[in-house]
Amino acid sequence: MNQSMTPRRSRRELALNVGAVAGAVCILATLASVFFGITPLVLRSGSMAPQISTGALALARTVPAADLRVGDVVSVDNQAGTRITHRVVGLQDVGDQVALTLKGDANTRPDPVPYLVTDADRVLVSVPLLGYVVAWLSSKTAVFLGGIVAGVVLMLAFGPTRRADEPSSVQPDDESAQHQEPLHV
Repeated sequence: MNQSMTPRRSRRELALNVGAVAGAVCILATLASVFFGITPLVLRSGSMAPQISTGALALARTVPAADLRVGDVVSVDNQAGTRITHRVVGLQDVGDQVALTLKGDANTRPDPVPYLVTDADRVLVSVPLLGYVVAWLSSKTAVFLGGIVAGVVLMLAFGPTRRADEPSSVQPDDESAQHQEPLHV
């Protein structure tokens, strides 16, 4: 193998590997969401600290309210439409709904108003600080930069290649140049 081809080939292989890993992560996240009902949540307050810190990424699954238990960490919308992720400290059946009393681990008292729900997103796992990354990747700036990076990766992976032992421009070889007759004007 020609030593001068190695850097070009390794850049191309790196670009393909980065693209493949990013694609696999996107596909797995989509499949988890579609087939298992997994919802990503970015925690933006410290009300669940130290169990779940600000900036954590939590993965939740929607479950019927009848399946919830005291001690579960759930995410529901309050009356203003804001997402609240707190621990269940009380449950009460109210017809076909359940009134959840929630409390953040860092809060001294339960939330003032119970949440009437038929289902809720129960937190399965959380990863500290990963929510900051997910939030940034969802920003307009990151989407724009992601498009540029995708274009560069595609250019590196599938762009034209030039072998190091090939000349950069087309020149006649010596033998054909000797057999040409001079042009007389």
